[in-house]
Amino acid sequence: MYKKLLFVFLLGLAATQLSAQTPTRRIDTVAVSILDKMSAVIGDLTSCSVTIKSNYDIHSRELGLVKHSDEEQLFLQGQTKLLLKSEGDKGSRDFFFNGNTLSYYSMDKNQYGQVDAAMPLMSMIDTVNKVYGIEFPIADFFYPSFVDDILGESKNLVYLGLTKVDGKECYHIAGTAPDKTFQFWISTDAYSLPLKVVVIYTSKENNPQYEAVLSDWKINPSLPDAIFTFTPPAGAKRIKLLPLNHKK
Repeated sequence: MYKKLLFVFLLGLAATQLSAQTPTRRIDTVAVSILDKMSAVIGDLTSCSVTIKSNYDIHSRELGLVKHSDEEQLFLQGQTKLLLKSEGDKGSRDFFFNGNTLSYYSMDKNQYGQVDAAMPLMSMIDTVNKVYGIEFPIADFFYPSFVDDILGESKNLVYLGLTKVDGKECYHIAGTAPDKTFQFWISTDAYSLPLKVVVIYTSKENNPQYEAVLSDWKINPSLPDAIFTFTPPAGAKRIKLLPLNHKK
């Protein structure tokens, strides 16, 4: 009898230890459904604009993490055109993409650079990020594969309930990945658009954070093609955009 009890106890102990050593993955179907709806709404947009107020950490050797901020206006037309107007700690900068050319303009220095980029919008964003290190805020939300990408890297994805961002009711979703944790606040209205995002980069020194609040969404506005094409101001100096692997 005692041997049988001891055997049962050891089996239970082994199962407990195995469970403790094998991390569980929690993917909440409610969270996935909310993100699916948001992604479908964004994918159906013919055009949109949004204001983005972001705070982000940059590591300083002397000071550790230093908080910076930008305010940006993003205008998109389908999968072909983009205008980004940015003011903040990175300076006053504009990016124009008309489907063929990406133009960068620094108002502070009255300088501009251009690169040929005859490709779809999301391909352009991928390419210039890899080659030049240029980042576009909240671009991930506009990828058709957004939800699949989240599910592919997430160890956990959980719906936390209802909350508010700037007085607007939102679904609150949190997740973890091998190199970061993230949170999304998605509007509960018919458009289900993102209103806030926070990312903590857990694999980087001191866990820097990125936080953005998205407001003043305009759905399918009429945007003239001319706003996506850059015309150099008088006296502007053209510069060459250097790739990340450029050697001085």
